[in-house]
Amino acid sequence: MKYKQRMVKNKVREYLKICLLCGLTMCLLLLSACSVLGGGTNAGTDNSASTPTPVPTPTIAPTMKDQGDMQLESFRTWIALMKQYNGDTTQYQKQYDSDQQALQNAKTETDFKKALATLNAHVDAIKLPAMKAELQGLQQKLNQQVTSWGQQHQYHDPYNNTTYPLGYEYGTNGGVGSWSQDDLTSAKTLADYQQAIENLNMYLTNFQAMTTDSSDTTPYNQPHATDLQLIQHYGKTSGGVVIVSLAEQAMRVYNDGKLVNAFQVTTGQPDLPTPPGVWWVEGKQSPTVFKSDEQPGGPHYYPPTPINYAMQYHSNGYFLHDSWWRADYGPHTNFPHPDASGDSFSAQGSHGCVNLSKDNAAWLYNFVKVYTPVIIY
Repeated sequence: MKYKQRMVKNKVREYLKICLLCGLTMCLLLLSACSVLGGGTNAGTDNSASTPTPVPTPTIAPTMKDQGDMQLESFRTWIALMKQYNGDTTQYQKQYDSDQQALQNAKTETDFKKALATLNAHVDAIKLPAMKAELQGLQQKLNQQVTSWGQQHQYHDPYNNTTYPLGYEYGTNGGVGSWSQDDLTSAKTLADYQQAIENLNMYLTNFQAMTTDSSDTTPYNQPHATDLQLIQHYGKTSGGVVIVSLAEQAMRVYNDGKLVNAFQVTTGQPDLPTPPGVWWVEGKQSPTVFKSDEQPGGPHYYPPTPINYAMQYHSNGYFLHDSWWRADYGPHTNFPHPDASGDSFSAQGSHGCVNLSKDNAAWLYNFVKVYTPVIIY
């Protein structure tokens, strides 16, 4: 019996040993598997050098981005200009938004160049319409101001019992208002529009000066504030400059900004106004003969007339010159009036020239040179 018990105990021990060995073996196998798995991970890390290196995306040069920004700003400026003068900017605003988005979304230099080329084309396309809108807006502004002022400021001529609007030299009946309309009709290029806009701004500046000067009670032979303002505005402070006030029918001559002489004059009649603006002496003749462009019997015909001192200040026959047949100069002599000479050609304003007495014209002829500025307002 005891023997059998020992035999059982021994078998139990053997069984426990076997189980323990099996357990240890399983642990070793598990540890080995973890080691292998860990080794595989390390191997993957160590083999990172064999992974393909990403190719850098080409960057867009800063100078090219600057070009895009500058062109967007230019486009925005043109749109604002067109809007200012009531032009329709709907199409151009859509193009601007699209161009801005295309530049922002461009990932490569090729894409950016393509977007920039489209933007450049849009900027070029808006220039003429924008300048046309500006020209039309300025022309409308001048016409409205001249009409309004002329309705409120008139001259009733007792000689022929006719009332005339003042400032007619800026109007559309032969005045520079009609010149600006011709500029608008004939403009084809950017240079054409730029010149026409420059002219209109000049007319507007001089018109404002004229309206101010019309209420200035300073004697004609003393410096006028509007003269000095225009001399400064147009940069004519150095050397000689001839100023003609249409409101006063007076001429003042300055040298280096100082008044050196003054005369009363007669300028163009309402049908043939003297053109206001900033001109210059284009040529001098002494003596010469003026001949009418009209045939005898025409409303503005005059016989060949000898002139002692002629200074052309604008093409198409606009001169500063002596009118020896006149006796009277000064306020309202540009309208129909009785002249002390009794000459029928003296009873109205000039044909657009600025008339002076013979002695005054002689002095002026000796003072001015070719290119001496002539400001008429």
